[in-house]
Amino acid sequence: MSEEIFQTLARQYPSAKLTKAVQPLPEADFEAQKYKHFSRRALGGAIGIIRNARGEIVLAKRSGMHAGWSLPGGTVEEGEDFSVAFRREILEEIGVSLDKLDLIEIERKTFISPHGESFDFALAVFEASMGDEELPAPTDDALAEGLEIALFDPAHIPAEMILGDRQKLEQYLQKPEVLDRPLQ
Repeated sequence: MSEEIFQTLARQYPSAKLTKAVQPLPEADFEAQKYKHFSRRALGGAIGIIRNARGEIVLAKRSGMHAGWSLPGGTVEEGEDFSVAFRREILEEIGVSLDKLDLIEIERKTFISPHGESFDFALAVFEASMGDEELPAPTDDALAEGLEIALFDPAHIPAEMILGDRQKLEQYLQKPEVLDRPLQ
């Protein structure tokens, strides 16, 4: 990840928390992640904590590389704004438009192979809301990617989540203002 991308996000979203994470991966996953990132000339990733009108959290269960429950989102393509990419990914994978969107965390994630090779990745974590109480039928993209999309009560988040997503969600839910403020 270029330092410029990280600095641009920090300037664009000055209230976002800046974090760092190291993510060791098995060799095959590291090579697949590296190929995915560099072959697409990706700027990074955009994921988010999305709440419906009842306050439930939207999660995506992924298959393949990094299988398990995760915060929904995806790759930010070359020349794409992170918030635009997040909205696009959510529309493609979940089939909903977002009512409210705010970048709450900018993570400098370092993927590391078992042999010590590494690369940095900019991960933008958004907070968002959707106006509907229920999820629509699975989208064609979700079906093609083997995604399962579901709503979870904040008190019953799956124990097994991928790539630090559970910690991001737990930190978000620990803020008193999150559960006290009305959704818009």
